[in-house]
Amino acid sequence: MLRIVGVNIPENVDLKTGLKMIKGLDGKHCDGTIESILTKARLYTKKHLSNGKFEKEYPLVGSLTWKEKARLIELVEMPRAVLTNIPGSPRKIRLIADEIRGKDVDEAMSILRFMEKGHAKKLLKLLQSAVKNAENNHGLKNVDDLYIAKITIDEGPMMKRYMPRARGRADRIKCRTSHAKIVLRERFSMAKFGPQQAADTQPAKKAVKKAVKKKVSPAAEKAPKAQGGKN
Repeated sequence: MLRIVGVNIPENVDLKTGLKMIKGLDGKHCDGTIESILTKARLYTKKHLSNGKFEKEYPLVGSLTWKEKARLIELVEMPRAVLTNIPGSPRKIRLIADEIRGKDVDEAMSILRFMEKGHAKKLLKLLQSAVKNAENNHGLKNVDDLYIAKITIDEGPMMKRYMPRARGRADRIKCRTSHAKIVLRERFSMAKFGPQQAADTQPAKKAVKKAVKKKVSPAAEKAPKAQGGKN
């Protein structure tokens, strides 16, 4: 079984039909998006037709390996949130993004809330927007299972300004902007057993019998041992 964005896709379904089960990829105009995802993941085969053309065939979910499933999950960037034209250089904002990459949502929010850098508040609002998108658009109500899978800071348009200097010259000032994107995913964890269930699952330990030493009187210990031999 394959689980993407909170949807369990059965094993007897092909990939294109399975991705249409995800909310956000189930629209009429999402076929091109699904095909581009599967093409990037290299999960298709070409079937040649009688007229010389070919069409793509997609494998069943049950026939995928773990590496192919991980490659497909990596390309489905949902749920997400995007913030464009942030006034600040990408180099400075990436220092903040590196602190929360791969962290749980609650831990990342606490880090951004108490960070003293100026752009941390904007990334905090962006993360809160991504959490709301996960809850409202994709039905991922349990926020504790979400973590920051991707956070990218790209360079935006740069504005040029000038400052007058000595002898009638002008200095160029570069006002940089940035684009930020956060992608959330579910974190799968094993079911926790109770103390009684954990004790039942453990194999019974074999009882080890300790060898009991016979008590020997001190006189018998001092007596010489009889030596055997042929007469």
